[in-house]
Amino acid sequence: MIAREAYRYLVISVFIAVFLQYQFSWYAIPAWLLVLLLAYLFRNEKPILNSDPLALLSPVSSVVKSISTTHDPYTKRNARSIEFDMGVFDPYLLRSVTEGKIMNFWMRHPDAACQEQIRAAWIQTDEGDDVVMEIHPSRSQQIMCYYATGERVGQGKKCGFLPFGSKIVIYLPEDSSIDVKVGDRVSAGKDIIAHWGRS
Repeated sequence: MIAREAYRYLVISVFIAVFLQYQFSWYAIPAWLLVLLLAYLFRNEKPILNSDPLALLSPVSSVVKSISTTHDPYTKRNARSIEFDMGVFDPYLLRSVTEGKIMNFWMRHPDAACQEQIRAAWIQTDEGDDVVMEIHPSRSQQIMCYYATGERVGQGKKCGFLPFGSKIVIYLPEDSSIDVKVGDRVSAGKDIIAHWGRS
C-alpha cells in the first residue's frame, strides 16, 4: 500500500512517464522505473498491534544510532535517549511510541543557538509517564506532523511523515529499561525499544 503523502510525487512522475511514452517510446523506461521506485519509497507499512501496554515502540523503521544518559531539554529532566537514523530506503512513516496525550508541541529547539527547524512532542500516558519525541527535518527539509497539543495518540499509530528519511531522538525517564542496542534495525510501530521503569 502506498502512503497518501506520495500522491503528489507519483502524479507528477506518472504524467512525465506517460508523456515520454507517447512522444519517445523507449525513452520512457527510466521514467516508469522512477514511478516504481517512488511507489516503493513511499510504501505504507501497517504496524503489528502490540499487547504490551508498558512497552515503548520504535517511532520509525531505521537503525538505532546511539543510546545515552542525557538531559531532556524539553521537560528539563535527566533522561535516557535513543537516537534513530533513517535511511533513504526506509519507510517514511512516523509512529507514536506510546499511547497518551500530547502535553506540549515545540516548533524549535529550546536552545536558541540551534538553528535547525526541529519539532518535538511531549506525550504523557494516563499513568503519568512522560516521553518526548524530537523530530529533525527530513532530507527533503519537510516535517509532516498530524497531531497538536491536547490531542491523544495511540500506541504505534501514525502521527507524521518524513520524506526521504530523517533523525529521531526519543527522551525517556531515567529509570526506563532499554530493550535495544546500538546498530539494531527496528520497524516502526512494531519493535519494542524500551519499557517504563515501573514495569
